[in-house]
Amino acid sequence: MGVAQLCPGVPRALPHCWGVGQAQMGVPRVPAPVTSFLSLAVTSEQIEHLHRRFKQLSQDQLTIRKENFDSIPDLEFNPIRGKIVHAFFDKRNLRQESDGLADEINFEDFLTIMSYFRPIEMNMDEEQLDRFRKEKLKFLFHMYDSDHDGKITLQEYRNVVEELLSGNPHLEKESARSIADGAMMEAASICGPDQVYEGITFEDFLKMWQGIDIETKMHVRFLNVDTIAHCY
Repeated sequence: MGVAQLCPGVPRALPHCWGVGQAQMGVPRVPAPVTSFLSLAVTSEQIEHLHRRFKQLSQDQLTIRKENFDSIPDLEFNPIRGKIVHAFFDKRNLRQESDGLADEINFEDFLTIMSYFRPIEMNMDEEQLDRFRKEKLKFLFHMYDSDHDGKITLQEYRNVVEELLSGNPHLEKESARSIADGAMMEAASICGPDQVYEGITFEDFLKMWQGIDIETKMHVRFLNVDTIAHCY
């Protein structure tokens, strides 16, 4: 997942890469909402490539379940593995009306999730860039907001930071907590201390990420044959 930073103010450590996988004849028609977001920059060849990877990951079934992600070696040691897998089944990311988690996702759902990671396009105008950025940040916001209440609490923010830092074997738990608390202090300086303790809204989250280059960091390289998602 080419997400560069999940937490402003925290060392730029984020997920290792994962690949997703292959094969069935005949690629389903891409639904209009997904097509409009992927834009003309995504070719039929790239959609076909994603479909082959979907079929490999699903073991040639029509849907993917959480356990299918167990077959991705690079994801096994990712400190936020659970949040990454969760994000694929989060109905908020699937643009569904209902809340909660889906039991399984089909290829259309898979494309919807992958659309959050498409690279920036040079011909985008200001309005398109703004929407592009907000879509990516909304996806990240959902990774923090684990109870789906539309706000990120102090504990939810701390949990993500600590999970990210847990991948460093040389960092003790107390040190990780101190860094997490420092990140919260930075958030408080942007949103205000009261807002942080009451819960960070998506609008607050946008302020926290202002000036951080999420557009080029959080993306998927569609044409890479070996892995779909890349992390920096």
